[in-house]
Amino acid sequence: MRIFLVICAFLISSCSMDYNLDSQSISIKYSKEGISHPSILEGKILSHLQKTDFSKEEELFLNSWISFFRTTSNLGNEVLVEVIEHKPVASLDNNRYLTQGGWIIEPEKENKTLNLIQLIGKDRKLNHLLDVASSLQTILNFGSNYIVKIEDKGTNFLEATDNSGRKYRFTEENFRVQLERLEDFLLFELNSGKGDDIKYIDLRYKNALAVGYKNTEKTI
Repeated sequence: MRIFLVICAFLISSCSMDYNLDSQSISIKYSKEGISHPSILEGKILSHLQKTDFSKEEELFLNSWISFFRTTSNLGNEVLVEVIEHKPVASLDNNRYLTQGGWIIEPEKENKTLNLIQLIGKDRKLNHLLDVASSLQTILNFGSNYIVKIEDKGTNFLEATDNSGRKYRFTEENFRVQLERLEDFLLFELNSGKGDDIKYIDLRYKNALAVGYKNTEKTI
């Protein structure tokens, strides 16, 4: 990635030396549907193309939706900018996002609603939380629910929440064993028709689990 940024910086600096750029001489094209707010995107690219100091090159790519962009020019001296955006996989705290490439970015306002899972925990554990959420979602695929949030609460305690508001509580230790126990329980509940009444499922017990229903609570 750093190598590409250096190449990109070289291309951009070449354009900035050859042309007196303004918003009228830039044409922006997205590779796919854009996340970036158009006015913010144009301002950032224009400012970036006009500067000559690239010592903080990565700031543009970590503080916006821009992953990288290509610049070309036509005979009318118009600069054509093709923007490739980050692919977000999860939302974080403080308006940050985790991208498919493993970057943590803090972009400005987006142009469309993003339906992403929320990860709450230390940055070094985000990929682990994403893996846990993926494993849990595999179990939930038996029904229609999906994970919307997973939080590392510390002291070996993880809590996930699905779209119905139901919570799933695990310990990181023996997570796979607890996951198998959850699978058996959910299959039983689907057959019994009581699954929609579950408020939380706590698997932090040895060889057992606690289930909270809307009006009652029991341990299995």
